[in-house]
Amino acid sequence: MPYTPSRSVSASERRPSRCASSTSSSAWLAPSRNEKFDLHHSGAYTCASVQLRASPCQRSGRCGIYTRDRHRESTWRNRNLRSGNLQEIFVCHHGGVSVPPSSVVHVHHRGDRGVDGILRLIELASHDGPLEATLCAMCDELAAIAEVDIASVYVRESERLVMRGNHGFPPSAIGATALAVGEGITGLVAECMRPVSAAHAAAEAAYKPVPGLGEERFPVFVGIPLIGGGAVIGVLVLQRRATPFTTDEVTLATALGAPVTLAIERRRAAAVRSARLHGLAHVGGAVLGRAAAITTTTALAAPPIDLDRAMTRLRDDLGRAVRRLGSIEIPAVGAALDRFALALCDQRLRERLAAAADHPAGLRSVARAYARAPYRLGATSDAADHAAEVEQLCVLIGDTRTLRPGAIWIADRIGAFVAIVAVARGAAALVAGDAVSPAAIAVARAAQLPTVSDVPGLFGWARPDDLLAVDGDTGTVLIHPAPADIERLRQAAR
Repeated sequence: MPYTPSRSVSASERRPSRCASSTSSSAWLAPSRNEKFDLHHSGAYTCASVQLRASPCQRSGRCGIYTRDRHRESTWRNRNLRSGNLQEIFVCHHGGVSVPPSSVVHVHHRGDRGVDGILRLIELASHDGPLEATLCAMCDELAAIAEVDIASVYVRESERLVMRGNHGFPPSAIGATALAVGEGITGLVAECMRPVSAAHAAAEAAYKPVPGLGEERFPVFVGIPLIGGGAVIGVLVLQRRATPFTTDEVTLATALGAPVTLAIERRRAAAVRSARLHGLAHVGGAVLGRAAAITTTTALAAPPIDLDRAMTRLRDDLGRAVRRLGSIEIPAVGAALDRFALALCDQRLRERLAAAADHPAGLRSVARAYARAPYRLGATSDAADHAAEVEQLCVLIGDTRTLRPGAIWIADRIGAFVAIVAVARGAAALVAGDAVSPAAIAVARAAQLPTVSDVPGLFGWARPDDLLAVDGDTGTVLIHPAPADIERLRQAAR
């Protein structure tokens, strides 16, 4: 239904109406169109079409579309018809346009087969299990989305294309079906790096049958090249019994190949950076998880720091750690918890932190002052240990990231305060490139938290969010472990 202005525009109002822009420029409504607005209503927006007079940033007048969000009645968006630029402006009150209510948002809930399937494909692309299992699960989703009988993923291995994922053929075909690049229609797809479709594949000169596969029952074929780094890394093949693939269906299949390409590329990148490192084992247990790097005061982010919020969070961490470790009668654990509680209650330290929170490198300066004190005063090793714990506290205050449960905490050195917070936040393991303090080992052992220290080259190999496997019994740390190692760890954890 068309909409009209709530009132006509009087002659006195027929003058340039200035619109204050969100940018430094201004847009002007031309007088010739100010007395009449062409209103359009489409979906979520109400639109007014007006002629723009040239502004300092716009040399020629042109027609623009102004869309208005019903939740922000003073806000219009200028969608320039010629250049496609988006500019937010505020139309003056005397424009005289009423905006009828309209629906703005439609949430696509679960149950939409296509949307659910695509989101599932994206999720599967980030999985860390065996490649064949991941690609087979993706083929199941691809077959459902594209409404085909057969979905296959061939992965390029040297000059061969090996089927590593499938929906519709017997499981024995996976890993046993292989074609050379350029061989068959699938090989042609890899060779020309373009989608190829056929209404009856067996009638094509390039067709090569695979004995025992039974693909002649599904003659309608489309193959999509999976391209990564400018080269073909695989081919996605969809087949069905009847009805040739339309151009729109080929376009959809090409888009569906993107998450499959991502899954293959992630595995290849991980394989390049796989490593087996060995350190000193302190607390046993085998775990698998993502790396979460504990920074140093030198690498802390710039202020401002919400000190009150950070201290409250650390007090909550202390409370959770006490509930988990408080009943354990190990003197070193109790002493570490007491020191952490005293540090959080230290008013002098808090004042220093508050004074430094708003300054660049403020937390670093506090940590540096405490680190220098034992050497300047000739104090004992206990004072040096206290200075190291204050530095850890500064790191925990400045590092505002929420480390998810199950992460493997990696650091250059690990002290008691980091170990206490790791226990409180559900870390899966502790790994240090250098040393782990005796108090931290006691805390980790009380919480049965696998711990490994003195791992050479840890930060040369591991990056945040890398997949790690830690064996606390042997001191082994695997960076991007092989599927066989992953399955072994999962079986051991059961």
